[in-house]
Amino acid sequence: MTRDELNREFRMHSATFPAVLTVYGALIGTLVLSAMAITA
Repeated sequence: MTRDELNREFRMHSATFPAVLTVYGALIGTLVLSAMAITA
């Protein structure tokens, strides 16, 4: 694997990182909201 390939892999993964964070944030947000709705 060349340095260019490593850089390309890293860039692809770093680009998907915010998307993953957004999905997890949405999941946790809905879990918290539903928990608050149940306990309220």
